[in-house]
Formats: sequence, C-alpha cells, structure tokens
Amino acid sequence: MKKMQILTIFVLMLCVEFWIATFAASAQTVKEKGEAEGKLMFYAAFNARDSKTLTDGFKQLYPKIDAVFYRTTDAALMERVLTENRAGKNLWDVVMTTSFYGHNLKKRGLLANYDSPERKYFREGYKDSQGAWTSLYTNYAAFGYNTSAVSKGSVPKSYADLLKPEWKGHIGMDSKAYEWFGTMINAMGEEKGLAYMRELAKQAQLRGGRTLLAQLVAAGEFKGALTAYSQTFETMKPTGAPVDWVYLNPVFANIHPMGVSSKAPHPNAARLFIDFALSKRGQELVRGMNRIPDRIDTPPEQARLMESIKPAFAPTEVLEDFQRYGKMFDEVFGTR
Repeated sequence: MKKMQILTIFVLMLCVEFWIATFAASAQTVKEKGEAEGKLMFYAAFNARDSKTLTDGFKQLYPKIDAVFYRTTDAALMERVLTENRAGKNLWDVVMTTSFYGHNLKKRGLLANYDSPERKYFREGYKDSQGAWTSLYTNYAAFGYNTSAVSKGSVPKSYADLLKPEWKGHIGMDSKAYEWFGTMINAMGEEKGLAYMRELAKQAQLRGGRTLLAQLVAAGEFKGALTAYSQTFETMKPTGAPVDWVYLNPVFANIHPMGVSSKAPHPNAARLFIDFALSKRGQELVRGMNRIPDRIDTPPEQARLMESIKPAFAPTEVLEDFQRYGKMFDEVFGTR
C-alpha cells in the first residue's frame, strides 16, 4: 500500500513539473512572439492620462513592444470599432470599454476568448465565463450627499428612504442612467421596481453626467445624488468639498471589460498586455488612478469603497434589450 502511495505521489509530481514546464515554455513563446510583433494598439474608454499610465507601465516591462493607445467615450469607441470592421480594417489589439459595449463586442464576434492566467484572481461577475473579457475596474453607484445640508440622522439607509417627503425635489440623477435603471428594476423585480421608480421620479431632478451631479451636490444645488459613483465623491472630500456618500444595496456595479480583438494584428502582444493589465502590478496602476481595481488581492486605497457591498451587474436581459429599458426610463422620468 505504501509503495503504491509513493508511486502515485511520484507520478503526480512528474505531472505537475511537466505542466509547469509546459506553461513556462508557452508563456516564453508568447513573450517572444509578442516582442517580434513589436507593436500594440489599445482602444480605451477612459481618459488619456490613465491610458498613458497603463501603456507606459506595459512598455517598462516589454520595451521591445511599441504600445500606443486611442481613447474616446465608450459610445464613440464602439462606433469606431464597427466602422473599421465594416471596412475590413483590423487596427486594434485590445479594447477596454463598459459592460453594454463589451457585451455587444462579444455578441458580434469581435472579441477572442483568452483565458489569461491572471483571471483566477477575479471573482464571478467581473469576468466572462468563456474568457472573452475580464473587467479592469468597476465604478459603484452610491448615494452622495451634501454634509452641510443633510444631518447624520437623515442619511438614507435604503432606497425606500429616498421616497420620504424631505427628499422631494432634492435628489439629482443622471439623465441617461439606462443601465442603472434596468439593473435596479431587474434586482427589485420588474413590477415592484417600476412602481418604485415612478415614485422616485416625483422626488428627483435629472442632469447630464455623473461627475456634474457630484459637483452640484458639493455646490448645494442638490442635497443628494443617486447615480454618481462613490470614488468621485471620495476624491472630492480631501479638497474640502462638503460631501460624503453611502451605498444603498443592491449597488449597481459598472464594470469595464477588457478583451483581445478576434482580428488582432498583434495577437501575442495583445495577450501580454491583457496579462499585464490584470496582474497585481497592472492593477496597482489602476488603483493609483483613483479607480477601484477588480483583482481580489488589490483593494482600493480607501477600504470603505468595497465594504458591505452587494454588487448588482447589468444582466444579459438588460443588455440584450437595452432600447426597451432606455425607453422605459425616459417614460418614467419624463425625459421625452
């Protein structure tokens, strides 16, 4: 019996050593091929400064690869990708966008499945089950409020609290919060969710843009804002702005999928870039951008940004029928 156990352990050790050697050889091959390709084009839906930070970090690790980026809004980026695809131009290697557009890129077959070894450090909900994308970072919708106008005892603890008379006309919301709307309705149940939203519409005023909402709260135009992001308020506090925020569960989680083009001109450099962006080193760069990394061993600088949170991701139903939910939002909140 002991001999059999020893033999089994010996065989297992050989298998592990073989797997490690094979993986190391494979990784080395990708590195060599990526360096031979010599270039990388990153399409990004966040600002130029952060896009540069990520590509510069990659070039420090792989100086033989000339990594460049093109950045714009998520909608404009999607239009560019589709226009290039129709023209048969394969210009980009890696894209980072938001959940709706990431879903549609995969649906159209424009993302290649790549199961990066770094994906094991990302939880379900933050990565595609087939490997088409993994989220680089997430924005979490919070209720931000003006600390000069709202006492501690009046800070809402639930969505129901926002329907109290004291909040009527004093809540700001983004005028195109379609994904948030659909996700919340789905989480509450459509009938109950729609009933709630109709009551909320009586309390809220709409403005264009989540950053603007946070600024208006700081300026005192609104006592609070519902669809802006927690880290926006958090970064305003050190400047002396009279703002704070709380999470009302469930919390809408706006993920940022990153994936490799299915027609990437530099596929090996693309895989190296994905590995880097999802690595602890890459995610630490993301954290330094005042963003919330999605890697489990790279928490945000402010621990409370992830405390007591029950994330709600936009479900496939919402992403597939986005126009319907957008129309419902406009009807409920009277934007059309």
